[in-house]
Amino acid sequence: MKRLAFLSLLPLVMVAGEFERKGNIGFEVQYLGHDIDNKRDNALALRFEMEVKKEVGDGVFVAYVKKVFDKDDKERRYIDFNDLYYQHNFEDSDILIGRNTRFWGALEFYNLTDVFNTKDFLDDPFDYDSKLGSWNIAYTKYLDNSEISLIVKLHEEKQRIQDSESVNNFFPLPFDDDLKTQKDENRPTLFLKYSGSGDEVQVDYGLVYQNGYDAQRYISMENGTLRQNAYIVNKLMGYATYIHEDTIYKTELAYAISDDDKVSDYGELGVGLEHTLYGFWDKRDLGLLAEYYRYEAKDDDKVDFSKFFADDLTLGFRLSMNDLSSSQVLGGLDIDLDTKEKIFFVEYDTRVWEKYKLKASFTHLAPEEGSVFEELDKVKLEFGYYF
Repeated sequence: MKRLAFLSLLPLVMVAGEFERKGNIGFEVQYLGHDIDNKRDNALALRFEMEVKKEVGDGVFVAYVKKVFDKDDKERRYIDFNDLYYQHNFEDSDILIGRNTRFWGALEFYNLTDVFNTKDFLDDPFDYDSKLGSWNIAYTKYLDNSEISLIVKLHEEKQRIQDSESVNNFFPLPFDDDLKTQKDENRPTLFLKYSGSGDEVQVDYGLVYQNGYDAQRYISMENGTLRQNAYIVNKLMGYATYIHEDTIYKTELAYAISDDDKVSDYGELGVGLEHTLYGFWDKRDLGLLAEYYRYEAKDDDKVDFSKFFADDLTLGFRLSMNDLSSSQVLGGLDIDLDTKEKIFFVEYDTRVWEKYKLKASFTHLAPEEGSVFEELDKVKLEFGYYF
């Protein structure tokens, strides 16, 4: 279906005009230290990503393709067009038709208002920016210091997972990726979004109303297998950042009214700050980050989501080297204040010889006592050529 949709848009690309393209090709290597039976302790995958843009009259055609080939995991041998859309630009507005990804929110480590796309479970489960593109039609009107968007999401995406021997598959039982939906999977989900920035005060903000399938899903068991269930909500969300001198204050809020009798209404809160010490170490800058997340269900007797970031404190840092290679170190510790579960992570990004990028990361998961998860350490190395 996705390939046919792409081919149907090819006539647009054949119109006279110049292509813009950028992408990368490289590999990722992972080593995982764990004591889990029947799980691999390493992974090697080749990746290819490319974005192509072409102006077509008063609009632009965009295609972003991702190809992954995992040495051991046949589930991670696929090609996908996460972005495949046409955007037509008017004088003070535009309309978008197709499949794309969006990023909403203000916090650094976890964005509870980033609900438009579904998480890509075939990728790194600790990478919250890894998403599946969503088919939609969107109209955006641009004002002086703000914009308003009406977005209609047309389809609810399934989430495929890595094979059972992958350490990144955390399901304790077989998983059926045939998504169960409260209504038809093509039931539209509506988003009305208003965002803007201050004229004299350094503030950016966004308000979102949602009617349709929630980004949060619950798990049910059928004939010894697990399945995801998508349900409908009315949801109001907001996020904002405020800059005062060397400190950025951040917040995200959400409240959802469930249309499913099995699922409770719930509220979410995220608050945080980032204070930067400029010239902390020679020409290097050090950012100190602190964020707190809270999830509260109205009725505890309904579905238990066992949700991450339900009562969590995250402390972190960002060290910007300010060198020619744009090197940066980002790290942090997330603590579940209720279960005492901990996730420690640190990652290093740099550019090598202008066209190459290197990223090395380490993650340690220390689950709560009695959890279905096991303690593990993960080292990941990514190296690629960017063009």
